[in-house]
Amino acid sequence: MKKLTYCFNKILFFVLTFLFAFLHADFLFAQEEYNGSVSWYGPGFHARTTANGEAYDMYMLTAAHREWKFGTLVEVYNKKNKRKCIIRVNDRGPVSKSFLMDLSYGAAMAISSAEAGTANVRLTVVGNESGVYDKEKLFFLYLDDKIILPQNADVENFTEDFADNEAYFKNIAGGIEIFQRINKHIKRLYQAHIENAPSLLVSIDKRICLGPYQTFKDAQADYHKIATLYPHAALWLEKANKAIPLAVE
Repeated sequence: MKKLTYCFNKILFFVLTFLFAFLHADFLFAQEEYNGSVSWYGPGFHARTTANGEAYDMYMLTAAHREWKFGTLVEVYNKKNKRKCIIRVNDRGPVSKSFLMDLSYGAAMAISSAEAGTANVRLTVVGNESGVYDKEKLFFLYLDDKIILPQNADVENFTEDFADNEAYFKNIAGGIEIFQRINKHIKRLYQAHIENAPSLLVSIDKRICLGPYQTFKDAQADYHKIATLYPHAALWLEKANKAIPLAVE
């Protein structure tokens, strides 16, 4: 009888442990939105070891959180200016209970909160480093530059050789300015060693972006290359069909 009771308790323990783990993981995504204030940390911690063993890079899109697993991806939305950015949790903090999270300097720049020091935000857990909770979305690097394009149907008339597109842009109102701006971005991105820049340049909601990237890791690799060239660069999650190609190699 004692042996049967022991086995039953053992099975019950494993079942309850599994349920707790499952429900806890579900809770992380079920309670998607968290509202409050965030701060940021930078120069004094640059190159120091973070809680997950990485060297802290103040220019990368990371953050410190007290509990969320390392690798958790979070969308940070600045309620004041409506800027947003996807960050990855790689450290523990903040010390002050007044803040939900400590952003890296790069993330604070992305949502334009570095100068203010703090920001009133909405945090949304979107996934982990290998994927996102909304499988319909992909990663795009936002370069903080507006661009007004002609109708989508007209954009499809671009030639396969970007250099030949200049003739097309000359035939639309103000089009040559668009061409020159895109060309300027391509030159800067080439300098940052993003060799496939023309095929990555897209427009989303009248903003110039790079993408799509399948994973946060891939997007972060290119972000690292452009962080100093585009100090307000951010990482977005968007549906691929919202992206309008700007050039083709």
